[in-house]
Amino acid sequence: MSGVSSYPRTRGTYVSPEVIRALLAQGYISEEDVQGYNESLLGTPDSGRELIKEVVQVLLKDRRADVAFLDKINAGILQKQFAAATDGKPAPVTVYHHSGARNLNGFSYQSVPYTKKLDRALYKRERYDFDRKERALWLRDVGVTHAQALRSAGIPQREIDRMVEVGKPPDGYQVHHRLPLDDGGDNSPDNFILIKDDVEHRALHGYYNPAELRIRHLALGETATVALAVPPKDTIIYPDPSKGYVSNSVGFSVFMEMFDEH
Repeated sequence: MSGVSSYPRTRGTYVSPEVIRALLAQGYISEEDVQGYNESLLGTPDSGRELIKEVVQVLLKDRRADVAFLDKINAGILQKQFAAATDGKPAPVTVYHHSGARNLNGFSYQSVPYTKKLDRALYKRERYDFDRKERALWLRDVGVTHAQALRSAGIPQREIDRMVEVGKPPDGYQVHHRLPLDDGGDNSPDNFILIKDDVEHRALHGYYNPAELRIRHLALGETATVALAVPPKDTIIYPDPSKGYVSNSVGFSVFMEMFDEH
């Protein structure tokens, strides 16, 4: 990522000393990259959360609207996934959260020809049905048929009882569509998974995730192949420690490596 030091002069974007120091510490840039940068590198960020957001905003400022660049990055992620599968090792799914990058162990990147649903009336009807009926029906069923799996994942019995009685998710959890309604997903029970809201669900939909960035530029009816992070098939809840399906924090440079074109 050579040339970061030129941002303050050539692109009008101020890169604070804290950002430069963090990038150096993560190994994402080198001392050579910042030669000639006159600001002190001794500052300490007041907030790790704000620092991470600033790093992403600066480094992707001119690329997050570049469709060709985003297509290339999504294709690169899928190539790495294929190579990892060939070696018999699951590739980690790394996602963006404003408090730090996360690996979602058990998730996998899948090549999805994502078509933004042209029929918005259908989309709104499916979303309405999910909010008013389908989610509650699924939660009631799961509370009965998968009670042991829920307990193993740490859901208290009182929360499971509430799922069965009123069709509400446990505190801090959301029902997630494995394949989004906005694409070809539907409200069938096998398209649902119960997922912890923060950080897992929010990170999954993180603003700077490559698939999310590309989808944001699709017009109605338009298609793009994206590296979509898809939950594991053999569980109805995430995290699921009994299967090793948990998230963990990773160095921020791991997330930024996805945007390396080399």
